[in-house]
Amino acid sequence: MKVYLIRHGETVDNVAGLYAGVRDSALTIHGVEQARRLGEHFAKTNNIHLTHIFASPLSRAFKTAEALLKAQGHDTAGDGGDKDTLAIVKVPDLIEQDFGYYEGRPFYARSEAKKSGREAHYERHKDDPDFVDVESKESMCKRADAFLDDHFMPLLDGQGVEDGLEVAIVSHGILLSHLWRRLLLRLPRKSLTIAPEVTAARGSIVLEHLGGWSNTGYLELAMSRDTGSAMLAAVLTDAARGAEVPDALICPTPTSPTPIAAEESAVVNPDAPSAAPSSPPRKTSTAHSPTASRRTLMGWSTHILVVDSKAHLSGLKRQRGGIGRLAHDEGQKKLTGFFKRQKKG
Repeated sequence: MKVYLIRHGETVDNVAGLYAGVRDSALTIHGVEQARRLGEHFAKTNNIHLTHIFASPLSRAFKTAEALLKAQGHDTAGDGGDKDTLAIVKVPDLIEQDFGYYEGRPFYARSEAKKSGREAHYERHKDDPDFVDVESKESMCKRADAFLDDHFMPLLDGQGVEDGLEVAIVSHGILLSHLWRRLLLRLPRKSLTIAPEVTAARGSIVLEHLGGWSNTGYLELAMSRDTGSAMLAAVLTDAARGAEVPDALICPTPTSPTPIAAEESAVVNPDAPSAAPSSPPRKTSTAHSPTASRRTLMGWSTHILVVDSKAHLSGLKRQRGGIGRLAHDEGQKKLTGFFKRQKKG
């Protein structure tokens, strides 16, 4: 099984330096080209045949996913009714962090040595009547767990995994960072390895902090069943269905995951600024609480193949004159269209 955690292409708000979480910022012309390059890289260069595509419903992620779908030779207008037809599954839990009051507002430079501009701005505006706080890390962890439980983990229980699955998850910088950490908590550490090329290029790696996702950059994972794990997989499936199993076969998620510093979450690129100022956490249900026991991927080995891969962007240049930074308009005609011979009536 191959898994690709992919960030969307460049957006208008990325270029303008605006906070864009749940705000539906459009892809730029350059961002559309990034997505097209990614799709061709998967389908033609790497001969990847995707079996599943999950995406945030926000247009910047969904349009990036559509570029993957189109490159795979599938109709982007399909409704997925045909079982043999690949379709994009929209998952609201994959939406970016809600920046609340800061949505659509510009980034703020640091004003004090030990306080970010965002924190200083929070202090100035927290009592404003229209102030809405930023979504908490706890809430984002809850959403990441919900996606893993409702969409990702069931794939591993299906028969198709024996034939090989290739799964693309198209989302946003901060959400992808949380999703990776929540997935990491389910992976037995001794079963996780890193490709030599990754360590050679990046040096020592802290697994919880693999770095930010560039526009259309992706994390690639290769997952496989360990030898003799068929029985264990069956037991875990029974456990998920409520059957009684030995406690030793179920590993709970650590109740104290490695803390993530606010500055580290800021590495996630333009639309993924630093973590929110400290505030009371939003209510989280027990079903997807970040501290609740989670089913882990016992019997599986995971190999990290690439981190924030941008190989598909090699040689890509932004259109001159600021054109590449403009919002992409699907109704725009290509320049070559004006020079084509008109059909005679």
